[in-house]
Amino acid sequence: MIFRWLFGLPAAALVTVFLFIFMHGMISQDAEAGPMTPPPAISILPKLTLTPPTKTKTVRPEPVVQPDPIIPDTIEKQPVPKGDTFELPPTRKTVMPVIVPGGMKPTVRIPPTYPENCRAKGAQGVVIVEFDITADGAVVNPRIISSPNSCFDRAVMKTMLRWRYAPKMVDGRPSPQRGVREAFNFQLTD
Repeated sequence: MIFRWLFGLPAAALVTVFLFIFMHGMISQDAEAGPMTPPPAISILPKLTLTPPTKTKTVRPEPVVQPDPIIPDTIEKQPVPKGDTFELPPTRKTVMPVIVPGGMKPTVRIPPTYPENCRAKGAQGVVIVEFDITADGAVVNPRIISSPNSCFDRAVMKTMLRWRYAPKMVDGRPSPQRGVREAFNFQLTD
């Protein structure tokens, strides 16, 4: 080990010094030769002329206008059978789903809760939500189409993710559906 250190270090230092001197000599020869002149330009490609791009008129498809859903102003109350039923107190908040024509009927329907902050504001109105249904009947991608007050949006979105639908059958197989709409009528009863 000591032998390597005694002869290896001085040998490495000599090689390093020699390389520095050699590189210095190469650089000084380039400086003595003067500035380099570039070689003559030889083109092996034919000259191309550039033509300005032609202006094309882009045709945009007209947006598909979907008819507004029919939302009834009032919902008829069904007669309540007599027996083990009870009346809602007059200050009770109610949410009634409004069926949008052409919509699918859900197999699991859980009504949204009336948000406390909306009730405190006295907010009412119909919220329309659009969503997609997977092949197994689950609701995905809910989005609010119209809402009288944004305080209802979270309750409707949370509720829609819990709904389930019977899958649409195409050629004997369940298939996903897009653009299904439901409407919720939030009303405060006196």
